[in-house]
Amino acid sequence: MDKILSLPSDSDIEKVLKKEGKELPGFAQVMAKMLTVCNDPKASIEDVAKLVATDPGITAKVLGIVNSSFFSLRSRVSAISEAVLFLGIDEIKKICLGVTFFEKMVKSGQKKQFDRTFFWRHCLCVASLSQAIAKEIGYPSPEDAYTAGLLHDFGKIVLDRSGRVNYADFCKNAINCTGPLVEAERDILGIGHDDLGAYYGNRWGFSQKLCLTIQYHHRRFSHLDLCKEDMQFICIVCLADFLAWTQGMGSVDVICPLALQPEIEKRIQLDRINFEAVIQKMDEEIENTAEFYEFEFPSSNQYRASLLKANLKLSTINSGSFSSKEKEIHEKKRSVTASITAPHSSLEPQIILSATLKAICQDFGFDRVYILRASPPLRRLQVVKCLKQDRFSDQLASHYISMDNVDNGFLQCLRNKAPVVINGALPGENEVLERFSISQMLVVPFCSHDKVIGLLGMDHVESGKKIEPGLFSSIAIVANELGLALENASAYKKAKSASMHDGMTGLLNRMAVDELLKKAFLKAVKENIALCVAMIDVDHFKKFNDMFGHQEGDNVLKLIAKTLKKMSRPTDHVGRYGGEEFIVVLNDTGPAKAVVYAERIRKEIEHLGHLLSDRFQGLGLTVSIGISKFENDIKSHDTLVSKADKALYKAKETGRNRVVSG
Repeated sequence: MDKILSLPSDSDIEKVLKKEGKELPGFAQVMAKMLTVCNDPKASIEDVAKLVATDPGITAKVLGIVNSSFFSLRSRVSAISEAVLFLGIDEIKKICLGVTFFEKMVKSGQKKQFDRTFFWRHCLCVASLSQAIAKEIGYPSPEDAYTAGLLHDFGKIVLDRSGRVNYADFCKNAINCTGPLVEAERDILGIGHDDLGAYYGNRWGFSQKLCLTIQYHHRRFSHLDLCKEDMQFICIVCLADFLAWTQGMGSVDVICPLALQPEIEKRIQLDRINFEAVIQKMDEEIENTAEFYEFEFPSSNQYRASLLKANLKLSTINSGSFSSKEKEIHEKKRSVTASITAPHSSLEPQIILSATLKAICQDFGFDRVYILRASPPLRRLQVVKCLKQDRFSDQLASHYISMDNVDNGFLQCLRNKAPVVINGALPGENEVLERFSISQMLVVPFCSHDKVIGLLGMDHVESGKKIEPGLFSSIAIVANELGLALENASAYKKAKSASMHDGMTGLLNRMAVDELLKKAFLKAVKENIALCVAMIDVDHFKKFNDMFGHQEGDNVLKLIAKTLKKMSRPTDHVGRYGGEEFIVVLNDTGPAKAVVYAERIRKEIEHLGHLLSDRFQGLGLTVSIGISKFENDIKSHDTLVSKADKALYKAKETGRNRVVSG
């Protein structure tokens, strides 16, 4: 299993958990046995009943659920073995597993104000959704999916019970989180609940697919060497977790962004799932077990509010990064110089697209050429750029082509990565041709890293001429060049960005900040506008390296960088100036506002230091800040930096953890 799993080391665990939390014996002894029995197809109900009987509290809870109105049994059941006659062994196993996990893991142990009831509701929701989705798509073991859904987040309970940093305080602080909660865990706590859960799952003998699901339910996993069934298993729980989040059933009372991995759409046909039935099944199970676990089922108004919050977060999410692959260039059958060279006329994507459309019109004589881009969430192609008779037009700006439940030329073009003439012969094509006011359309795909990123569409809307089949190979060459040009533009953009940014923190590097400050200074001189510079230094940074190691020192710098970025405006320039020093260029900002900004930064990092006091015992995390302001007698931007540096030195001289304005 370790060959596929990439688990934290024992030393990694010791850094984030207190010593008494290493074994978590209560869970290991009872829950692990229940998992083994419930996932053994040969296990009898007597085996389950015998294990449950070792704890009267669990027995009473199981029988309470079995006798609830949800199951509406004709007579009251007083024994586990008797309940099987009415509900079946799989349902009883499911109930026993859930109750054992709740009693031995969720409910027990020292609590630190982390809302475990809220967390448990999420676990039950994901378990129910996982089982329902598994049944919908024909997965062979829906019960296994239920187990994985129930346990996918149990690393959070470990963090709450035994983490060096108070998990409840972390959750309160997470309300300001702009990214996934698990990434904030890695930054603040030193580990994510996914890795921690997988570590203990492996330690306690969980199956490989269960451990992988726990570890990868927030990550990309297409690189794993797994069979189709195990890949689908991970997808089921990821999708269930996402659905629960959209329904306001997250594991913590904080709405943080949650992305749906691209693997899910590849492995599960989402349009074939009856989501209404899946959600209804979850609602029924949760509503009818709520009283036994002492949590409230959301009202319709609460649900609508949660859905709105989820949609607001979803609108900010960008996901998907795809591995690169060498492209093979089609053999050139015809030399069309302007069209082939046009895509390489610039490194700006919009200029590349415009030049290519103009060249195609010129070399191939089409009346109209346009770019169609795919919109995966909406399953449609949208016209994003159109050239008609040498003029760019918004004539087709609102036109789109639906890809829902149709197998036509557009889909064949995308699937086969080859030119296709749309002539109305296949379903849905006539409707498109009528809207475009044409009888024929040629569509040619263009790719980046062997993935279709758009189609070149062209027609004879004015002349009504027929499209010549002999043009296909030549236009395919142009489309290939367009894809390569867009790849080059993307690579250039990344390289340019990398040359301007610090590799460790992701902030602007010193050279980039100096250049931007120089421009800001010249603008301030010319237009007589306010400008300030803040220099920030981590107090006692050397001690972090000496006491906790250079890796933890690097983590401190990354946390400071994220805080600065989060609390600065888009118009400000935030950079790492060297070592543990940071710089912020505050455009259009006077000295009074600059001091207010600096105090906010200082207090936020001081608060972060309190949160991390258990992680960095004996050493508080604070910063000192020096401020300089633009004045008419200052002759260069270097002087602004020098004045801010002197103010910073004074702040450190007078006691640190303070702001001084120079």
